Amino acid sequence: MLMIDKQRKKAFKSAIKWLLGSTILATASVGSLFAYGLWQNRPPEPIAVRILPVNFGTIEETINEGGTLELGDQQTIKSPDDGAVDRLWVAVGDRLRTSQRLISLRNPEQLTSLDKKQLEIEANQVTVESNRQKVVAAEEMLALVKQELADQRRDRDQQRRDRATKWELEIQKQELTLARNRQKVTEAQETLAAVQQELKSTEELATKGFIPAQDVKTALEKVRSAESLLRQYQSDVTTLTAELRRTQVGPVDSLPSADSKPVLSADLALRQAQLEFSKASHDLVLKQIEYREAKQKLQNYTITAPINGKVLSIKVKAGDGIKRTDDLLTVGDPAQEVVKLQLSTLNAAKVKLNQEARVSIIGPNAKPLAGRVQSLFVVASAEGNSSQNSRSNNQGGQATVPAIVQLDKPTGTLIPGSQVSVEIVLKQRLKGVVVGAEAIDRSESKPVVWMEDAEGRAQKRPVTLGLEGLTQVEITSGLRQGDKVLLPPPDTPLQPGTPVKVKEELKTQKSK
Repeated sequence: MLMIDKQRKKAFKSAIKWLLGSTILATASVGSLFAYGLWQNRPPEPIAVRILPVNFGTIEETINEGGTLELGDQQTIKSPDDGAVDRLWVAVGDRLRTSQRLISLRNPEQLTSLDKKQLEIEANQVTVESNRQKVVAAEEMLALVKQELADQRRDRDQQRRDRATKWELEIQKQELTLARNRQKVTEAQETLAAVQQELKSTEELATKGFIPAQDVKTALEKVRSAESLLRQYQSDVTTLTAELRRTQVGPVDSLPSADSKPVLSADLALRQAQLEFSKASHDLVLKQIEYREAKQKLQNYTITAPINGKVLSIKVKAGDGIKRTDDLLTVGDPAQEVVKLQLSTLNAAKVKLNQEARVSIIGPNAKPLAGRVQSLFVVASAEGNSSQNSRSNNQGGQATVPAIVQLDKPTGTLIPGSQVSVEIVLKQRLKGVVVGAEAIDRSESKPVVWMEDAEGRAQKRPVTLGLEGLTQVEITSGLRQGDKVLLPPPDTPLQPGTPVKVKEELKTQKSK
């Protein structure tokens, strides 16, 4: 019994210890969970941010290119031909006026060639004159043979007219003779009728015995004689009629025709003479042109100033031998200063004539000079991209567009050939609402800025952007002048509702 009680007491004490341990463990666990919850829900530490003010300002969209400074109308004069420098008339830095003599060149071969061409012209002139005389002689010969041909034709026509007149007279004569013979036939017929009547009467009287028979014979003889004469006259009429008909047919044209061969020969000779004269005249004109060109080339051996300006450099000295297109000297107009650019095709598409530009010498504390875009090529080129503009973004071999910017006022101090930086103003907005470009959060589909609400927490605000410069951005909606935009540290991104505090150094600067 005692043993059982002792075991129960021992078990009860063990249960009490286990219950107390479990209670303590549970209490500790609940306390740990409660502490962890408090730690988890503690207010976050404010993030230090900077503030950018929103102000009115001028915003510009620009592009920057590198270029080479030159004077207006700057050009390098080249040698017109092979030769030698005879004399220099100017020195580097001299002021020039148009057509002023700069350099005298010499070329003995050109002088000899000019004299030779003069002799050739004189020889051609003699040939032209000789051929001209041949043309005159041929024209006279042609006129002579034409006159002879006309005379022959006139004589032949006269002979034809004479023969026609004689023919007409012969016809008239034959017609008259025929008419007379026809009259004789009529008379013979009347005579025959009379003697036949007489024969009849004689025969009647002889039959009655009134007259002797011998009278009948006599009357018969008269009839026979009248018949014979009638036949003769009729035969004559027939013959004359045939002759008249043959004559009326017309005389045979047996006159020789005029000979036109001499005219053809003379005309051919004239054409040949004219051809030779034309060829000689053409050769003379060509020789005269060659002479003028040679003389002009000789005159080109005196190099003159193409502009009013200044001598920038001289590449040769007296006595130097030169070849065609060798550089002689460089001139330019100091009254104008321009910058030659090689724009990338992307930038060239944005540039327009007369846009404002700012030119700066490459180096520290460079003061910009005002200018404007004077010219812009319409064709891109792949040549000369990498050699001239070291500050340009172009790569050698890529297409670029040449452009020229002219300074509004020449400085007179810039050195031609200097490398300069050119900032071309594409667009400009005056008195716009602007803020620093680093304040724009572009991580979302639409740009936003961070603003501090009344409880000191960061909040997003959508904005609409306008022109964007290198350091500032125009805000067309979403901000007003006087607003303050938060600029979080780069390593700590903001979330909506995050507590923020302004950095002390910014406050100090603001209080100052």
